[in-house]
Amino acid sequence: MAKRWKKEDVTYLKRYAKKKKLDELAERFKTDSDTVQKKLDELSILALDSPPKAHAVDPDLLKIYEQGLKAFHQKKWKAASDLFTRVLDGTDQVEFANRARRYIEMCRRQLQASSSAPRDTDPFLMAVYERNRGNYEEALDLCSRGGRQGKDERFAYLAASLLAIMGEEDEAAQMLAQAIELNPKNRIHAYHDSDFDSLRESSDHKQLFEQD
Repeated sequence: MAKRWKKEDVTYLKRYAKKKKLDELAERFKTDSDTVQKKLDELSILALDSPPKAHAVDPDLLKIYEQGLKAFHQKKWKAASDLFTRVLDGTDQVEFANRARRYIEMCRRQLQASSSAPRDTDPFLMAVYERNRGNYEEALDLCSRGGRQGKDERFAYLAASLLAIMGEEDEAAQMLAQAIELNPKNRIHAYHDSDFDSLRESSDHKQLFEQD
């Protein structure tokens, strides 16, 4: 039977794919590596894996590949793409070429997304944009920068939903309480918001959704 990927499973993959190897992710989801890899391919994410064995490729290309990985994790998409393209053009090793090709594709998508990013300087719109792209950490950073989430109910509510999606229930509950304090209408919004399903079902946090 094909695995059914839940919302929290996808969130976990996005958060930990770059920190865990494929077999570790497969064990986490009680499935096989091929199933996890297929889902990662759909999401354009690569699991943390070791570079190809040094004896299988040109040492100089291996160094370029490692430079590409470093640039990729620093989100320097253009530089990473250029480095992986050099690897792709210079190797005849199929596995090595396929890895470089997948990274090039991910860099290309990130560059396209960046070019279509909202030009508005409103930090709230930028935070929503990053959330919709699945960049939860970046969206949270925008919410908290300059203490925004403590002063603006929009940022507090958005931060609460992000934390809930990421499985940080206690922190999400604290932030939602802050959003409700800043604007009581957020209690009603949260009651109908699927992002807070886990909090509503928790005996520790269900009082947040109870009307006075």
